[in-house]
Amino acid sequence: MTKREEPKPSSNESSTITTRASRSRLKSILIEVAIQAANYALILLVSLLAGGLVILFAGKNPIEAYGALFDGALGGTLKIADTLDRASVLILAGLAAAVAFRTSVWNLGLEGQLYMGAFAAAWVGFSFHGLPLAIHITLVLLAGIVAGALWALPAIFLKIRWNVNEVVSTLMLNYIAILFTAYLVAFPFKDPAALFPGTPVLDASARLPRLIPGSVLNIGFILALVLAFVVNWFMFRSKQGYELRMVGLNARFAGYAGMPVKQSAFLAMMLSGALVGLGGAVVIAGFFGRFITSFSVGYGWDGMLISLLAQNHPLGVIPAALFYAGLSNGGMAMQSATGVDQAVVTVVKGTLLAFVTVKVFIDFLNRRLRKWAPSTS
Repeated sequence: MTKREEPKPSSNESSTITTRASRSRLKSILIEVAIQAANYALILLVSLLAGGLVILFAGKNPIEAYGALFDGALGGTLKIADTLDRASVLILAGLAAAVAFRTSVWNLGLEGQLYMGAFAAAWVGFSFHGLPLAIHITLVLLAGIVAGALWALPAIFLKIRWNVNEVVSTLMLNYIAILFTAYLVAFPFKDPAALFPGTPVLDASARLPRLIPGSVLNIGFILALVLAFVVNWFMFRSKQGYELRMVGLNARFAGYAGMPVKQSAFLAMMLSGALVGLGGAVVIAGFFGRFITSFSVGYGWDGMLISLLAQNHPLGVIPAALFYAGLSNGGMAMQSATGVDQAVVTVVKGTLLAFVTVKVFIDFLNRRLRKWAPSTS
């Protein structure tokens, strides 16, 4: 008795099934994206209302204040360009935080790594002369990358070798970097012609080319966008990125599965330091043209908040950084035009982050409850 064989689907039927599955998956993704966008839109609205209440209690007109903020951020080509320029370093800082946090490496030393990357880039920019533009700019950016990564090295070495908590060590290294670079520009590398402590001006061949005449927007913004997609590919399409994410989800399980836990933590910290160090180089070579003390207005700290707002997703960092850049630039214009203090911007940022944190926590609880419920039935 012969065994009855099931009819095999034809190539056309297989293609149809595959197409339907792809469409169904795409539809699910689009629905999820739409839901997330609606959630964030609601959170943003509540945050703006909170800021509006603060403005109202201060005796000012919230509509007028927010109008000035919007105009300062997006009111014309040059203002948009300035916002995009500020977003460049914020995207890189956000990516640095996202890579580390995805791997459960709590790199709170982004600000110090930013400073070291910025100073190294400035030193290469004013110390070497007569180099072609492409070579000099490449060396400046590489100096920022290397310096940022090296400044992250002590913290991750202490964690791997003696299990020293990286939160404490990276925080301490922030202040060392800021004060050390302040000493360097106040004494051995001080430009006597500068009004404030700062290095000599970078050579013209070390400055990042501008994208729009009359604005400060430069190729650093394009570089930041490209790196966001590169980091996204690395984290979600490469073997090393998969290992980093698995270590971040559960380091013990990843170790049992044979994944290199310590090497992954080391790689995440080095990449994080390199990205934010590059951000420092972009700020110096693209905007300031020399290293000065207190050049950063908290770019490293903002990078952590941007990453949390983007839920540590590399592509989510882009809109979050653009939003933060718009708030910062618009806040200055708002204060100048209406007299409303920039502290309102901090209120909006804080409220936004608080609601996003609550949302993430609720989503986590929902996932846990869905796993727990069937087991009790």
